[in-house]
Amino acid sequence: MRRLASALLALGLLVAVPTTALAHDVLERTNPADGTTVSTMPASVVLTFSEDPLAIGAQVVVTGPSGAVSSGAPTVSGREVTQAVAPDAPGGDYTVTYRVTSGDGHPVAGTFSFHATVGLDGSTATAPATVHVRPVDTEEQAAARGSLLVPILLTVVSTILLLGLAGYLVLRSREADRRP
Repeated sequence: MRRLASALLALGLLVAVPTTALAHDVLERTNPADGTTVSTMPASVVLTFSEDPLAIGAQVVVTGPSGAVSSGAPTVSGREVTQAVAPDAPGGDYTVTYRVTSGDGHPVAGTFSFHATVGLDGSTATAPATVHVRPVDTEEQAAARGSLLVPILLTVVSTILLLGLAGYLVLRSREADRRP
């Protein structure tokens, strides 16, 4: 009986351990930050994710007043994805569209915007136009976070049930040991 109780207790603890595989990576921050104005256009755009994304299939497109100014393929280093910008990028409004593969194999995509007063080519943009701030999370990411509630509740309830069963079996085995 004690072996069974120990096995059930171990199983309950194993079920109670949270798993990170249920959560997709999310974009934590960008440089330049979403919706900001920078005095000079940066030579690269950096996206930082909550977990290490996979390099396979990573796409980052930086689009400005003269069209796409992305230079080469993005590089992935740890949690950061860096996209170089062409040296002739003018000042103005920019939109960055990205799509990366999270560590669990799911795509993570989104868009953010910023304004550069002075371009890498030396041109200036007079005043920032209205920057369209878009949510960083996609609908799929928001749904994934919301769908975590059910597995968490099931884990809690099953752990309580398993611990209760293990306690009952331990008490029952103690009573059986006391009988002559």
